[in-house]
Parts: sequence; C-alpha cells; structure tokens
Amino acid sequence: MQARETRDRVLAVARRLFVERGYAATSIALVAREAGVSAPTVFTQFASKVNLLKEAVDTAIAGDTDDQPLRDRPVLQRIHRAGTFDEMIERMADAFAEVAERSYPIYAVVFGAADADPQIAALLAELDRQRLVGAALLAETVVARAGRGDVDEVRDRLWVLMSPLQFGLVVRDRGRPVAWYRTWTAALLRTLV
Repeated sequence: MQARETRDRVLAVARRLFVERGYAATSIALVAREAGVSAPTVFTQFASKVNLLKEAVDTAIAGDTDDQPLRDRPVLQRIHRAGTFDEMIERMADAFAEVAERSYPIYAVVFGAADADPQIAALLAELDRQRLVGAALLAETVVARAGRGDVDEVRDRLWVLMSPLQFGLVVRDRGRPVAWYRTWTAALLRTLV
C-alpha cells in the first residue's frame, strides 16, 4: 500500500512539474525532492525520465493509477452500452471533454518536447497509435448504432477529434469554456456518418 501511495505521489508531482517547467527543466532529482523520496526510488519505479513522463501521461488520460486498460474502464464501457446513436454521441462528448481536460496539459509537454528528443518522439507516436486503437473500437460502435458508415473513415475522424491538442486549440488558445468544447465536440460527432 505504501509503495502504491509513493508511486501515486511521484506521478502527481512529476505531472505538475512537467507542466509547470517543461520536460527539459524537470529532473528526476527535482521530482524526487518534491515528492519526498530519493532519486533512486524514482529510478527504481520508473527506470527513466521518459518512462516517468509516459506514466504521467497515461495516468492523466485514465484519471487514476489503476492498472486497467482504458477500453475496460467505465467511461468507455458506458459509451459502448449506449442504446441509441444520440445517446452514444452524448456519452462520447462527455468522455472526450473529461479526458481532454485532464490530459491536455501533460500531453502538450510531450508534443512540445518530441522534436528535440527521439525517445519523446517515439512516445508521442505511441500515444497517437493508442488513440487510433481506441478510435477504431469506438468507430465500430458508432457505425453499429448509426446503421451506416465506413468504420475506417469514422475511425480516422475520431482519431482527430480525440486528440488532446484539439482541446488545447479550443479551450486554451481560443478561450472557450470546457462546456463549449463539449457541445462543439458533440455537434462534430453527430456528423461522423
């Protein structure tokens, strides 16, 4: 239990520091000091700074540190259980807004650091691949509920809409409230098929 609490604390501190300072300016030593642990403890748990960043992103997307695939989490199960197309769209818009609000700040760190570090570029590519897998699962449900549409086409549209960068463009750059982003997302989701 204590190891789990320590890991959660390190991840929370790392996420905050990466967002506040950026990837390059956040050292393992700084994370360890602010989390109240030793640097070797952080290395033992995460092996590298890139792995620490990856875990920080993964837990921001998931919303917790549970070791459960996103596809098996209640938020996505709720979407797949929707009885109608409209109900599914509303649930997807809720989920996209919830996940993007939580994950955008740390995702932006990865995006910003990717051009300077090949390991971060690989992490960004992996995050995009994981989002594509999630979009494919959702696309099958969208096409099934709508009773029409091309799964690959819907998958690719969802892949773009699910990007935390979309959230950043709308909320951070344009100053729209999260509720506006959610409504806008729902309107776009209705045009998938």
